[in-house]
Amino acid sequence: MSETRSSHDVEAELAALLALRSRAVLGDLDPRLEAPPGPDLVPASVLVLLERGPGYRMVFTRRTTTVDHHKGEVSFAGGMRDPEDADARATALREAWEELGLDPAGVTVLGELDELVTVTSFLVTPVVGVVDPDLVFQPNRDEVEHVLRVPMTHLRDRAQWFEDDRTWRGKVHRLRSCRVGEDIIWGATSRMLQNFLAVVPPGLLP
Repeated sequence: MSETRSSHDVEAELAALLALRSRAVLGDLDPRLEAPPGPDLVPASVLVLLERGPGYRMVFTRRTTTVDHHKGEVSFAGGMRDPEDADARATALREAWEELGLDPAGVTVLGELDELVTVTSFLVTPVVGVVDPDLVFQPNRDEVEHVLRVPMTHLRDRAQWFEDDRTWRGKVHRLRSCRVGEDIIWGATSRMLQNFLAVVPPGLLP
């Protein structure tokens, strides 16, 4: 981001970009699904959370080994839609409150990425939001082992990415993952992150 550009201008441009683009449906094992998602999928949302700069950072959580799904994985805060949630954005903000103690009033929602179908039968809507830097999170220790704040420069560094093979139901899939210290961003979270990096130009959000 240029030093002459305010965070307000950057985020307004990002919001416009997300609003104008045509959204697709991705798979966590397949780049793009050929068929529309089925009605038996469970609606869910995650909050793709950015912290303002200088230099934006993206917020992830490492899940505990006691949660029901995706034990011990690096993920965005999120979960299944509750009946009282008005929409996907409400789900993402509620889950971020429950997992991180993040006040929804402090989140500026910018838009949504492509939906993602997971092998665990969730239809996930990634909601992009931004907050002021250096917030003190209050993680729910039943769900969150620790919080990762990762600079966008790290996530855009090709040297941090690698490919490995994962086997699902007897079929081998070659997936891209990202190293963050001793943690690995892989699977559905990696697919959503790759979608974000493909959609958002480096010059807009370096």
